[in-house]
Amino acid sequence: MTALAAARVYGTVLATRVKEDLTYRVNYAMGALLRFIPMVTTVYLWYAIYQTGNGADTVKAGMTYRDVVAYFLLVYVSRGFSSMPGMSAEIGKEIRDGHLNRYLVRPMDYFWYQAAYRMAHKVVFWAVALVTFPPVFWILRDFFTYSPRAVEWAASVVLLAQGFAIGLLFSFLIGALAFWFLEVSTFLFIVMGLELFASGHLIPLNFLPEGVQGFLLWLPFAYEAYWPCAVLLGKAPPGGLGTVVGVGFLWILAMYGACRLLWNAGLKRYSAVGG
Repeated sequence: MTALAAARVYGTVLATRVKEDLTYRVNYAMGALLRFIPMVTTVYLWYAIYQTGNGADTVKAGMTYRDVVAYFLLVYVSRGFSSMPGMSAEIGKEIRDGHLNRYLVRPMDYFWYQAAYRMAHKVVFWAVALVTFPPVFWILRDFFTYSPRAVEWAASVVLLAQGFAIGLLFSFLIGALAFWFLEVSTFLFIVMGLELFASGHLIPLNFLPEGVQGFLLWLPFAYEAYWPCAVLLGKAPPGGLGTVVGVGFLWILAMYGACRLLWNAGLKRYSAVGG
């Protein structure tokens, strides 16, 4: 398939999925708003934590109380790019039930089909979020005390794109394990829990012990939540933006190669039972 033909195929997948998702745009709007409800608990929880010191101006792990609240607000943005809800389970089900057949007989690559499919979801989500997110950020604007430089804004955009790619690749890898394991739901539950922790979704990674922090910061998961937020808060290593972005691209290349190897090996085992 030529590059132009491939662009048409996956462009059609993306456009079709966008139209499907727009049918449920109210659901997207409600989801975008309701996801901020836990933020109320986060604000009071971290306020209580900082009150054990000298109050809200206390600096813990290089972050003030306002920095932490701003971090968790930005996490909603980064996870809006990197999260792939249901993708691994869907891939596993299609492999297990033999539904993968309908994709294998079509002139398309299943990985790029999933990429276009998930990108369509993000297009619709952010079309709605650009209406629902700004009021929340405006109400809580006083928590943002750092003004990012132009290079940090640019780096954060690249990091968000990397977060999308890494989230997609990781979900694809986990889903492809269904070629070897009939049931991956328990494994999926454990791995996704570890991913949330290692990405900095549950707690900023710089709050962890130095040894653990030094390890997790350079895993691909940190690009799903921590790094895009840390950069906009001025918490990236001094002069290390290029390194952070460069390592992200290396992880994407490595994970894409792993996806290809795992998928090709899995197809050799695929029996198409149930298709």
